[in-house]
Amino acid sequence: MHRRALAAEVGEMSLSPGGPSTQRSFATAGGKLDSQKKRSEADTKYRLEPGSRDTVLGTSYADVLLSSVGPTTALLDQTKYAEVETLYRHTLEAMKRPLGHDHPGTLDNMDMLGETLFGLKRYDRAEAILQRALAGREKALGADHASTLTSADNLARTLHHQRKYEEAEKVFRYAQAGREKTLGPYDVETILSAHGLVVTLLDRKRYEDAVVIHRPALEGMKTSLGPDHPFTLENINMLSEILLDLRKYQEAEVMCRRGLEGREKALGPVHQDTLLSVNNLGVALCKQKKYREAEAMYRRAFKGTGEALGLDHRDTLLCIYNLAGVLHKQKNYHEAERMYWRVLEGREKTLGPGHPHTLQSVIKLVAVLYDQGEHNAAEIMYRRAAREGEKALGPSYLTTLKNATCLAMFLQERESSTMDEVSVSR
Repeated sequence: MHRRALAAEVGEMSLSPGGPSTQRSFATAGGKLDSQKKRSEADTKYRLEPGSRDTVLGTSYADVLLSSVGPTTALLDQTKYAEVETLYRHTLEAMKRPLGHDHPGTLDNMDMLGETLFGLKRYDRAEAILQRALAGREKALGADHASTLTSADNLARTLHHQRKYEEAEKVFRYAQAGREKTLGPYDVETILSAHGLVVTLLDRKRYEDAVVIHRPALEGMKTSLGPDHPFTLENINMLSEILLDLRKYQEAEVMCRRGLEGREKALGPVHQDTLLSVNNLGVALCKQKKYREAEAMYRRAFKGTGEALGLDHRDTLLCIYNLAGVLHKQKNYHEAERMYWRVLEGREKTLGPGHPHTLQSVIKLVAVLYDQGEHNAAEIMYRRAAREGEKALGPSYLTTLKNATCLAMFLQERESSTMDEVSVSR
């Protein structure tokens, strides 16, 4: 549960049809129905209007072309991306003749085509279209215009989804700086660009840089959205996880408590996101050797996830794993062993015997068995970890070689009986 669903989050927020450059309502009746969320009726209205006007004015007439953008907006909201792409491409090509490549209507349509391609996960094609839209808007409208910055933000998210993190970072910085200059640091659009930048920096493992951007963005969320808004709470949790990665455990504890308080208030004590905050607080406490408090958090997270998700769910198993670890640190070997066996059985069932998480469970079980003086049982489990690791990864894989080395050390220590504890990862 100590995790960040970063890529999914960027995708969920990216390229929304609700941005300032995509809200133009060219057919009044259809636009009104659309704003009332009567999507199917709006779709029908939009479809009728362009066709009826084509018979009088011709398909290249600017008035017809602009009104034909209406159905694409309604369809986009219904995720009919394939049909939308066809409409946008037809309209875009027709617009270029009477209006020109740099006309605002042409550029709007180009940007929306990029959004549609993004929705279809055709990221390379979306990138090409959005690059053209951005260049056109910079030329026609200026670098700091709202529509230009929307194109930049859309392009950055498309680059991110292709793992072009260095390029995405540059474009996110451009969008964030422009929006902060024109809209202010606490505007929602500025915050979203900052959030995209933070996610990109995390994917580049630049945690310190991510914190620098994330702190003021989080303050902006609290001001603009409110301290208990789900997005604000999600970002409090994100910051706490970054601080855990940076080993700033005391500060991480503060953020975990703040996020937990907010989620308990907004979502309730047994919501999955609340339990995520409970687990992460347990991590922060355990890293500070506050074992009793950490144990209480882990037990609560285990109970809640087990009831809500089932005992074999990955989140439940992670909570049990964390609980076993803190019990082991408190020398509660019997219960720690029992918990590690539960984790091992669950992970073998759901992930397979050779999965890294399963093998890590075996290694932890080795440690607790050894600490109880059950050396033969520990050796059997250690050999099992080495065997399953080699089978899953191959004999030359780094983890396989490490396991073999650790097993050799384990056997040597048993043979010599000169050391009190086996050298295993705790």
